Amino acid sequence: MHRRRDPAPGPQGEDHRRLGPPRRGDADRGPAPALQRQRRRSGGRPMQLTEERQRPAERDDGFTLIEMVITVAILGIVSVALCGVMFSYLTSTTETSARLNESTDEQFISTYWQNDVSSLGRRYFSSSTNTFGVDQSVFVGAAGPGGCGGSVGSVVVAFGWNDFETDPTAPDPWSTTAQGVAYVTVPNGSRFNLQRVRCRGAVVGAPLTVAHNLTGTPSISCDTTCTAATPPNRVSMTFTVKDAKAAGSPGYTTTVSADRRQG
Repeated sequence: MHRRRDPAPGPQGEDHRRLGPPRRGDADRGPAPALQRQRRRSGGRPMQLTEERQRPAERDDGFTLIEMVITVAILGIVSVALCGVMFSYLTSTTETSARLNESTDEQFISTYWQNDVSSLGRRYFSSSTNTFGVDQSVFVGAAGPGGCGGSVGSVVVAFGWNDFETDPTAPDPWSTTAQGVAYVTVPNGSRFNLQRVRCRGAVVGAPLTVAHNLTGTPSISCDTTCTAATPPNRVSMTFTVKDAKAAGSPGYTTTVSADRRQG
């Protein structure tokens, strides 16, 4: 049996092994299969390295100057449109709020005005003639009976009436208690507040604000002479309300009227 001898160890043997003729089976270890095995071992790393080398070039891509100019122009147009919508909304909201406040004041005054005018009428009893007489019941620009409203502000109008004794066992069944109410203006910056003051005898109640932002002193009118001894049947007050915070508001001018109940 013929046995093949291995090359001698040492540098010469290594050179001989490296430079020797190709052996059987070396074809299986050609460059193509070796490259395939190397790629399988590396898991495709050469391809990844190639992609990573290309990525910096891709990251360098960005917006051109023309694209930036167009983008800024579009943003400016959109911002102007949005600002216009917001300003229009805020302006409309302010004006609407002002109109609601002005209308609320008018309704608030109407509620008290009707009750106060319907109650006016000062009467007295003359024991010598056993008759009832009438006295001045409307006071325009002056305090009411007992100075009602004069200590609070400038009196616009005051009304007076009497409450007769209702107890039949009282010493004087014809005794009366003076009642009154006054509408006064109080300065509030560039506007005026309209306050209602209720008076019962010598007791003056706390003032109640019934209107805000009056532009001036309300005017009073009657179907007859307001300050005559015989009370008028109808009394009206005209006033203008304009919210000081709403510069564009035209204001709200209204007239409230009421009829006297007493005959």
